Amino acid sequence: MIELDDELKEVKIHQIMTKDVIAANPNNKFSQAFQFFIERKINHLPVCENGVLQGILSAKDMMNAVYNHIIVQKKTDMAELDSTVKIVDIMTRNPTTVTADTSVLEVKEIFGKASFNCLPVLHEGKLVGIVSPKDLVQMRIVHIDGSQYGGY
Repeated sequence: MIELDDELKEVKIHQIMTKDVIAANPNNKFSQAFQFFIERKINHLPVCENGVLQGILSAKDMMNAVYNHIIVQKKTDMAELDSTVKIVDIMTRNPTTVTADTSVLEVKEIFGKASFNCLPVLHEGKLVGIVSPKDLVQMRIVHIDGSQYGGY
């Protein structure tokens, strides 16, 4: 395990993170954010204003809002959902973040202690990517099969 940890100290998160990230704007309607999740097949959606992270939405946040609207409140009108549920009200504000130069080992340790499954990656205060446990697993699989990955 020490050998693996030594390797993970050397690899920086920008080498394995997801870089092609779609972000919502705080003014997007609930239905627009919902559409991002469906069309892009994503589980997390950063919410940014001028590139600055405001929060993060998870598929679970979205499902809780839909459940409350349909099951608890017995409403089915999407227009009403758009007018009553603002994404800024259901997102996680000030989420835990890492910088692009954070080591994979540090990220592994954060995920090991956290109840969340996504970390926004920032560089000079701006969102440059996201990382999830899936990225860590893919890194190990690619490394094990002998392929080059992320330039390390």
